[in-house]
Amino acid sequence: MGIGRPLVSPAAEAYLDVALPRLMAIALSLTGHRQDAEDLVQDSVAKLLVSWSKVERASAPDAYVRQLMVNTFLSRRRRRSSSEVVSHDVVTADRVTGGPSVESGVADRDHVRRLLLALPPRERAVMVLRHLEDLPDAAIAEVLKCSAVSVRVTAHRARERLRATMEGTLVPCPEPTVAAATTSPSRSVVSVPD
Repeated sequence: MGIGRPLVSPAAEAYLDVALPRLMAIALSLTGHRQDAEDLVQDSVAKLLVSWSKVERASAPDAYVRQLMVNTFLSRRRRRSSSEVVSHDVVTADRVTGGPSVESGVADRDHVRRLLLALPPRERAVMVLRHLEDLPDAAIAEVLKCSAVSVRVTAHRARERLRATMEGTLVPCPEPTVAAATTSPSRSVVSVPD
C-alpha cells in the first residue's frame, strides 16, 4: 500500500454502509448477545476488508459475506470452547446476574417436591407421569391399569388439590379404607376412593 492510497476501497466502504445493519442483525441472531454480535461483525468486517477483491469477484457478494460471517462465528465458538477459562470471580460470585440463582432453583424444586408429596399416591403418579415423563393419558392409563377418562379426572383433582394447597387452603387427602383394598392373584392393589 502506498502512502496516498486509501486503506479501504470506496466500493468496500459503500458496501459496508448498506450491509452493516443487516450484518449486525445476522450476528445478533447467531450469538444472542449484543457484545458478542458486535465482536463477530468486527472480526467479519476485518476479514472482509482483507479479502475485498474476492468479494468483488464473487457472483453473489452478499452470500459470500454471510458465509464468511457464519464461518467466523463457528470458528470463534470452536476456538473459545477449547481455550475459555472461567474466572474465579465468576465461579465464587455471591449472586447470579441475568437469571434465577441456584438457591432459588433448589428451593423451587424442593417446593414442588413437597407439593407432590402432599398428594395421594395415585394423583401424584398421574401428575408425575403426565408432567415429568410427558406421557399421554392413554399411556398413563395403561401404566395405572385404568381408563383414560379416569386419568383425566384424577389429574383434574390433583390440580385442584395443588391449587388449594398453594393458596393456603389444604384439602386433606382421603385415607384408603380397608373395604377399598382388593387383592387379586396377580397383584395387590389398594384403591383410593375418588
